[in-house]
Amino acid sequence: MPEASVKGTQIHFLEKKGTSSFLVLFIHGSGGNAFAWEKVMDGLDGFHVIAIDLPGHGQSKGEGKRTIPEYTEFIRDFCDARGIGEVVLGGHSLGGGIVLDFALRFPGRLKAALLMGTGARLKVVPAALDLLKKMAEGEIPPKFEPWAFSEKAAPEVLAEGEREWAKTSSKVRYYDMMACDHFDVMGELGKIKCPSLIVCGREDRLTPVKYSEFLRSKIAGSRMEIIEGAAHMPMLETPGALRSVLANFLKAFSEAPTPE
Repeated sequence: MPEASVKGTQIHFLEKKGTSSFLVLFIHGSGGNAFAWEKVMDGLDGFHVIAIDLPGHGQSKGEGKRTIPEYTEFIRDFCDARGIGEVVLGGHSLGGGIVLDFALRFPGRLKAALLMGTGARLKVVPAALDLLKKMAEGEIPPKFEPWAFSEKAAPEVLAEGEREWAKTSSKVRYYDMMACDHFDVMGELGKIKCPSLIVCGREDRLTPVKYSEFLRSKIAGSRMEIIEGAAHMPMLETPGALRSVLANFLKAFSEAPTPE
């Protein structure tokens, strides 16, 4: 598995090389890892794509961060370590918050934004935070909850979600959700000028469609797509549909004339 040293920390990532003139970097959600993107990456033929394990997640070393801005700085440092200048960033949930923050803080390095199952504000239900805190502190044993999945999700999809969930510690999952809970850029979206694709599962209960509609209304020129039959995890529930939406956007983006 490829790895990069980012300020002394070994970071794991998946990579599919392609002939595109730009690189697409996928960032997973809270407590996730790069393998969430594997089925999507497999069909993005011709595009150079990387999916990363954030620090403390999956197979990456180090500790998870406490805030989304800290994760944003890590993504910048990863790009520096890999010699990546401008990049297309794709983020899911927490990862989408990172992409929004990156767009606001480092606009000159972002070619386009892919915002999936995310929002400009990512408040978490207090009862869920309390449950995660008890798991993190060892008061109760870790337990996988299928909140992120459609009620019609196949058993094998839920099993895959649980396997990936188990690869990250309860403490990191809790701090990720706290990072989401403190995130709010609702008043800053008008500053984002890069080409942006907004994607949401029709049945998403964690970042519902209205979150995506708000992003669409505030980010000039953005495009929005709804994935039918999916909730918060279209990468696992409907990877083919998500891949098609992303491929269409990336193809149009790559063929667009470069502004003079």
